[in-house]
Amino acid sequence: MKGEQFTEVLRKLPLVVTVVTVGRGGVENGLTVSWIAPASFEPPQLMFAVDKLHYSVDFLRSTRNFAVNVLREGQQKIAGHFARQTMAGEDKLGAVKTREGTTGAAIFADAAAWFDCELAAVHETGDHLIVIGKVVDAGVQGEGAALTTAAAGMQYRKFRPST
Repeated sequence: MKGEQFTEVLRKLPLVVTVVTVGRGGVENGLTVSWIAPASFEPPQLMFAVDKLHYSVDFLRSTRNFAVNVLREGQQKIAGHFARQTMAGEDKLGAVKTREGTTGAAIFADAAAWFDCELAAVHETGDHLIVIGKVVDAGVQGEGAALTTAAAGMQYRKFRPST
């Protein structure tokens, strides 16, 4: 199957838009992720997919923690901010108000909901990694629906690292 056909069909699948934050102690990054799903009730686990060449993979492997911030309707600008590539020395998290979670990962003050996770496993599949995290804490922050790719008019694009 051609990649363009697969991408076209994926665009018909509405997905929740999140920002995954990785790192701790001021050495952090965030990336927009819509390929996310629960993986287990006991123990509570989430999984997400990330391009194996993404800059944040190194943070994830070294700090072994991450938070999933579920964006709420109307937060398209935040999704766009974290979807673009990080520039050297840039503090992308400086654009949003955060607090430190139990694992040290950044939790957005205005997210609809959040999951704070310890890295449980990483599996390579094709050009992506499936990241599984054990949820150590989670919460819902206020009312309102989660932002979806369909509602935001967002389209998945393959990550392309700069050369």
